[in-house]
Amino acid sequence: MKRIVAIFLVALGLLAAACSSPGTPQSQMKSWISSTGYGPSTGTLLNDAKKSAQVVASNQGTNANHTVCAVMLLDAQNANNNLPTPDTTASNLLAKAYGALGSAANDCYDAYNNPAKVAAFSAQRLLGLQYLAEAQARIEAVVGGVVSTSTTSDNGSLAQ
Repeated sequence: MKRIVAIFLVALGLLAAACSSPGTPQSQMKSWISSTGYGPSTGTLLNDAKKSAQVVASNQGTNANHTVCAVMLLDAQNANNNLPTPDTTASNLLAKAYGALGSAANDCYDAYNNPAKVAAFSAQRLLGLQYLAEAQARIEAVVGGVVSTSTTSDNGSLAQ
């Protein structure tokens, strides 16, 4: 009987190990950051949000809006394609950030000489940046360090 219980416990342990994801939450998140290029991708999206706000504020015209807004939309969609992360909270925050920044890009596209679209763009852009900052904080809490969002760093490198 003891042998059956021992075999059962070993089998149960192997089953539990097989069902769990390999590595710690920290190592899983670091792997996701590296494999998706999260850092540079986020840096690019932050630059897009800044540039689009500058173009909209300076009233450079329809072509300028279309260019920067289309780039921001594409970058938000590409970042969204890298979801989910290994952490549900980070995934939810990033999905909200990318959704809001995508909505901002759509409003930005028609914002030239359109105060209602400028206001909608500004509100969605700020909301997206807020969610992105919350997601960044969550990701850094999971990895236990600063995650670079520089577009010139190694793909997904962690700052020391």
